[in-house]
Order: sequence, then C-alpha cells, then structure tokens
Amino acid sequence: MSLVTPFNLLILIVITLFTFGSLSILAGMIILVNRAYSSELKALAAQTSRLVQKGIAEEIAGLVGQASTLLNAINDLIRSTAGLGFTLILVGFVLISTAAFIAYQMLR
Repeated sequence: MSLVTPFNLLILIVITLFTFGSLSILAGMIILVNRAYSSELKALAAQTSRLVQKGIAEEIAGLVGQASTLLNAINDLIRSTAGLGFTLILVGFVLISTAAFIAYQMLR
C-alpha cells in the first residue's frame, strides 16, 4: 500500500498552508511591533524636528528644507514598513482560510 494517497497529499497541503499562514501572520506582527515604530526611527524623527526648529529660529532656509525632506522620508519608511506587516498578516489569513476551505471540502 502506498503512503502517497490523494487524501494524504491533501492533508499535507492543508498542514503546509496552515503552517505558512501562521508564520506569515507571526512575521507581520513582529514587523509591525518591532520595526514600524522602532526607537531608532522615533529618535531620528525627534532629532530632525529639533533641527527644523533650530533652522527656523536661525532662518536657515536650506537646512529647514532638507530636514523636512528627511521627515517625509521617515514617514514614508514607517508607512511602507507598516504596509509590509499588514500585507504579511493579510497573506497569512488568506493561506489559513484556504487551508480551512480545503479541509472542509475533504470532510464533506
């Protein structure tokens, strides 16, 4: 008797989809918690804000312009990192939903 039957193959597919979905959700949550709002980005944003205030106080137009560009880049970085985290979580839910659908169809 062969161990590779269609039923066993479907069970392997369901387990694999569920595992990858769970790992994807976990990775997305880790990215959202650790990287999107990391202390380094917060410190960089705070220093840039101080630089802008100093530039405004001393009327240095070039410094203010470059600092505001840096702040915009930091905001874009935070948004893209958060977007990656949300995308991984969404992909994880799709994979787990697919595994559940296949399992439901097998047992029906």
